[in-house]
Amino acid sequence: MMHADLATYGVADQHAQLATGIHAVRVGRDLVLLDLAADDYLCLPECGPLEIMGATVRGPMETLLRLAAEELLHSGPAPASERAAPPSLPTESLTLPEAARPTLRDAAVFARIWVDVARRRPTLGELGRRVKSRQGRRDDLEAIARRVAVFNSLLPLAPWTGACLLQAELLLRFLNAAGLDADWVFGVRTWPFLAHCWLQIGTACVSQVPETLTIYRPIMVF
Repeated sequence: MMHADLATYGVADQHAQLATGIHAVRVGRDLVLLDLAADDYLCLPECGPLEIMGATVRGPMETLLRLAAEELLHSGPAPASERAAPPSLPTESLTLPEAARPTLRDAAVFARIWVDVARRRPTLGELGRRVKSRQGRRDDLEAIARRVAVFNSLLPLAPWTGACLLQAELLLRFLNAAGLDADWVFGVRTWPFLAHCWLQIGTACVSQVPETLTIYRPIMVF
């Protein structure tokens, strides 16, 4: 479905809005898209010099028509985008305390969250809706670092921890339970294709060391 304005232009560097639930990022000359409704990724190779700004995509008419043909753009007048653009890759780590002593309450909170997270297999769209209304402070990195250290001491006790998606949700909800919060960022790479997610606040990576993320390009943030 084509954006209403696309057919009226005959010059390069026009802009359009990505369809609802579609997120995109350029990786070299390729375009990687995440379709939340389908819970799947799509790679369009050799898409040229596109610029992605939240839900707005700007580039040559030929490329925009290609996206429209794949039903990746809004049909008709697109609403003003309120979608947050994902942050840049983090460049620093949190300084975690050397010793973290979980309390019985910490263990109980972790166990409750783990049981709730591990028993479900939600789509990315469902995860986004679930965490959309969360609240918490992000301005106290020391408090967040202490909470992350406690989480790290409890994680090995879990029956299984799964991949990055489950671990990131566990940590985010563990922080939220203490009135703290962070951005949940999703990134991709190509050749070979890989998808990954992590937590960060500004330039600080919350869930791992930033050096492990340099191969990824952020595509979405919750």
